[in-house]
Amino acid sequence: MKHTILRLLVSLFLLLPLPSWATSKSCSIKYNLTGWSFFYKTYKGTGIVSCTNGQSARVSLVLHGGGLTLGVGDIENAKGKFTGVKSIRDIYGTYFSIDVHAGFARAAEARTLIKGYIAGAGAGVGGGYNLGLAFNSLTIKP
Repeated sequence: MKHTILRLLVSLFLLLPLPSWATSKSCSIKYNLTGWSFFYKTYKGTGIVSCTNGQSARVSLVLHGGGLTLGVGDIENAKGKFTGVKSIRDIYGTYFSIDVHAGFARAAEARTLIKGYIAGAGAGVGGGYNLGLAFNSLTIKP
């Protein structure tokens, strides 16, 4: 059941088109997020960004937003990818994010990110009790 939910969420976000004008460089991120939601959603976490040009950095993540969302959770070892990146400095800043999450004891989450010409997506599993769809701002800081 838990893997079925995650597969469904990831499949949904893989169907979203990425900009055709994005450069060929990309960066990946591995991250952890912990937080809660009750219509308002707030999560914090850390991650490591690695780019195809060899650059890497530790980052902190802050997510605020809201929607039809309720619960608590911690997402561990989630993975994501960014396209349209010219330098690792492009990763930093605030993204518009849409995410879906669900779980009872074992939780799954998938999100899409947009900031200017940079597009991204991420997904992960962890613990928690939550269900929802949320529209957020996700800030990535060095």
